[in-house]
Order: sequence, then structure tokens, then C-alpha cells
Amino acid sequence: MLTFTLKKTLNNKYSIINSKQLIIKNNKLLYAMPYFLKNNKIDERYETKFFAIIKENLNNEKIDEFNFLLKKKTAIIRDFLNNIGKRSYSVLDYENILSMIFSIRRHKEKILSTVDIENLNSSFKFLAQVKKLPEVRLARFLETFGYDDLLIKKDISLEILHFFEPDKNALWTSWIYRQDNGTGSLPYMADFLKRTWDGNPYVMPFSLKDMSEETGYLYELSAKNGFYAEPPYGADILLAYMYSDYVFKMVYAESKSLSPAVPDGYSLMKKLLGVEKLRRVSC
Repeated sequence: MLTFTLKKTLNNKYSIINSKQLIIKNNKLLYAMPYFLKNNKIDERYETKFFAIIKENLNNEKIDEFNFLLKKKTAIIRDFLNNIGKRSYSVLDYENILSMIFSIRRHKEKILSTVDIENLNSSFKFLAQVKKLPEVRLARFLETFGYDDLLIKKDISLEILHFFEPDKNALWTSWIYRQDNGTGSLPYMADFLKRTWDGNPYVMPFSLKDMSEETGYLYELSAKNGFYAEPPYGADILLAYMYSDYVFKMVYAESKSLSPAVPDGYSLMKKLLGVEKLRRVSC
């Protein structure tokens, strides 16, 4: 029995559901925490190969550049959220923020034509309430934000929460893991490292806490294998690399004629992380 992390109640509100998977073993009812990599057996041969490839393609200079740009994105989002109600924001200001969230860009115009400025201000303000738990802030945003698509609302709120407080909230958008169909860069990485996939999609309950713990395990794996990835953005960079690799293997490499607009991996990583328009310029 699988339970979605966010459940819409009868009174049209959202509540957070504990992320537990119901398992029956030897006629006993057990609860098992779902993880992609943590507490799972990883094939050491592929682990070594995996990080050798990663280190070859993501050198320290590239990682330093990503860290700089992601810090810049955090500064922009913090300044924006901290000044809701203090500054008079326009739709254009929100367009600039939404442009930094890769997974919802193609929906940006529809969002801004559907949601008025008062609703934008009131719902985004919940994400800045640092004294409340992130699960509470997420639920309030989902309840308040005047747009029907739950996946889009989740992507907006979870990315904003991460970059507003990157040391406290892991990055989790649909290109990292989609619960409804089990796709994303995290399942893709797990398939490579575990080599024990049974063919079933990774459709399972997953909470913000689970994602934070999974991200923490990625840092442990990276350190163990000598890969220069440090919190709070190292996991973002690693997962963006995996998604970029997936795109090239599944789309570009197999059929270049159908994908002339697919950028090179490094450029695609910048797009995924929403920093391609930011520049590393010294003040």
C-alpha cells in the first residue's frame, strides 16, 4: 500500500502524510523507509566506475563555478522573499523568479495570467516563514497558491524552499524525482549504482525528510570516492549532471536529427539549476 506524501483533504486543504511503505513479510506487517540509495546495497564496481566518470567530467573548476552561481541564485531568492510586503512587486518580478525554476518555465505565462499579484504575494510569503517547519510552509503554499496543477505548485515551492535555506532543505523538483511515475535523475542514478533493479518503477512514498537523508547519503558517497561535492549545492550539481547524462543518452545521442536544440551537457546543467542567465562577474 503506497501513500502519497501530500494528500488533498475533503475541505480542499493539503496535509503532510508520513512517508512509510507498508510491507508484509512472514505474515507480519512491517514499515520500511523508502530510499533509492541509502540502506541499499550498491555494486562497488559500478560505484568506482561512476565516480571516475563524474570526476573526469566535473572538475573542481566547474564545480566552483556552479557553487558561485548557485550562491548567487540563493541571494536573489532570499532578497525577494524577505522583501514581500516591503517592496511593491509586479508580475514581472515574479516572472524573473519563476524563470529560475527550470521545470515550470513553459507554464510561466499561464501561471502569471491565472494567479493575481495579491495571491502571488500571500502564497510566496508562506515560504519565507522560517520559524515554521518546511512541511508546514509547503502545505500552506499548496493550499493558498491559486493554480490547479499540483506538480507545478510543488516544483515552485520546493525549489524556492531549497534556495531560500539551502543548508536546511534539499533540492527536490520533478526532474530529480517524480513520485507519480518514478522517473528522475535520482532513480536513474540508483539504477546505475545498485544494478539490482527489479524492473518496477520507483513509485513510492517520499517525504522532505527522506529527500534530505538521501541527499546526505550522496555527500557520504561522494566523499568516500574522492569527489569534490560539498553541501549545500554539491548534490544539486551531481543530480543535474545525472539528468543531463540521461537526456543525451535517451534523446540526443540516439537521434541527433530529432534534437538539434539540445544543449551540451554543461549548458543543460545550468538550465536545470536555473543559473544559465547568471554570470560569474566580480563586483
